[in-house]
Amino acid sequence: FKIEEGRTSDGAILLADEITPDTCRLWDLKDGNGGKDDDGAIEHLDKDLFRRGLGSIIPAYEEIYARLTALAEAEGVERAE
Repeated sequence: FKIEEGRTSDGAILLADEITPDTCRLWDLKDGNGGKDDDGAIEHLDKDLFRRGLGSIIPAYEEIYARLTALAEAEGVERAE
């Protein structure tokens, strides 16, 4: 993924971009080939699903959300509703 950033006059670093599945390339570690495997598990988890006609991005984005939510809960990170 890419991040655009800058600094204020007092040296603080500012993030000027978003970090989303639209700006990252995400693949499931089970298989680097993309698409879905025989049991229907999503392996390609970014907008290339749409670009390459591999299926809907909605299930992939829901999977990313579920994984990040589980990780945040496991790490004790509070999330805004």
